Amino acid sequence: MTITPGRTRTAPRRPRRRPPAGPRHSLPPLITSDQVAHTPAPPPEEPAPTRSHRAPARRSYLRAAFVRCALYLTPLSVAAAAAEPLAAVPWPVPLATLLLGWAAAQALTCTGVSVARRAGPSAAARWVGGGFAAVAGLWCALVWVAPHALVGPYRGLALIIGLGGLGTLATVTAALVTRSEAAIVVWSLPCWLLAASALAEPWIGRTAEVGLLLPAAIVVVLVRAFQPVLLPGAGGRRTRLSPADLRRGGGYLVIGASQAVLVGLVWQAGPSGSTAPFWLPLLLAVPILEALIGWHTGQVEAGLDTTENGADYRKHVRSVTLITIVGLLPPFAVGVALALAAYQLPAAKTSAMVLGLAGGTLLGGVFAVTYLLAARSRTGIAATLAAAPPLVTVLLPMLPLPSSGRLPDAVAVLAATHLAGLLVVALTAQPAPTADEPRRTS
Repeated sequence: MTITPGRTRTAPRRPRRRPPAGPRHSLPPLITSDQVAHTPAPPPEEPAPTRSHRAPARRSYLRAAFVRCALYLTPLSVAAAAAEPLAAVPWPVPLATLLLGWAAAQALTCTGVSVARRAGPSAAARWVGGGFAAVAGLWCALVWVAPHALVGPYRGLALIIGLGGLGTLATVTAALVTRSEAAIVVWSLPCWLLAASALAEPWIGRTAEVGLLLPAAIVVVLVRAFQPVLLPGAGGRRTRLSPADLRRGGGYLVIGASQAVLVGLVWQAGPSGSTAPFWLPLLLAVPILEALIGWHTGQVEAGLDTTENGADYRKHVRSVTLITIVGLLPPFAVGVALALAAYQLPAAKTSAMVLGLAGGTLLGGVFAVTYLLAARSRTGIAATLAAAPPLVTVLLPMLPLPSSGRLPDAVAVLAATHLAGLLVVALTAQPAPTADEPRRTS
């Protein structure tokens, strides 16, 4: 999940249509990924009821969540189509690619939205392209100096796999910041077809053409994603990021890196040769959590128009947060139930598979809580919450405490983090007071 962050409270606000005599709130709106600087200001001579202004935004969050989930299928389809080359390299190669690419995608999406809002999609695409070009250069240097035990005997294959993964994540990031998700989904259909062909290989026979066509499909969709930069005369004006943008980008960098490390920890701690129990809950949770977070941010922003004063707005936010917490409880409950059920199974392999399911379910819930806090401009808290599980999992073996194994420890840490995240979401539901709050009450 790469959810475009919301606008901070210090950012310039968009023009709003409001009733002539109604009071205004002092909190600036949150910007969700389907509302990034593309809503034209309404003409002042045509006043309309307050609720009608937010109706399209309220209806669009499901459509935006669906398009983003379809966009996220592109990296998954590339990974499925490249299953055979991935099996030929050691596990540090895909994990290092995920770490570099996912961290860069989070940070560049956050800062790229600010660049797009100030300087247009061309400048945002150029910013994303420059960032991923730097990451690609770093990957080439790492492959060049890494020992054979980490990259395997085929350095060229490891280099191509890493560049392909980084290129795919760069495509998704560019689509998010330039608001071209739907077009990139259409151009990604060849990658989906190649993935389907690779998955159907045991039934229809060997398809060696997949390995030859996949790099071409990645390049084609990559060129389309960065079309604003490649078109003549589409240079766009340059812009400098503010210190607040850089801090938020650093927070998202920590979030992305921590999430990638968590994925690697749960994957390596799981049963050898079995990854389906780990990935299945994540795949099922992403669409639901995308819709839930989109609904939450949309309702919080809509409250700026539907409430009459600051006290009503805070009450509205608390109600929306309560509903959101109820929606985030099922992953925690299901994950804990699966973890408890795993200890009742007699077979060790079956127990490990159920624990893998529990880990994937709890991991999806932790991701959702983290993104929700970041979308509510609580980036520092979200980064701290995301970085806590990897640090605790690494420090646990050093402590004089009994351990049941890497996978049970990881599941226990994820459960504790999920519960702590729910409490943090509840405690941070209260909007920050402002200096002019007394003058805005009715």
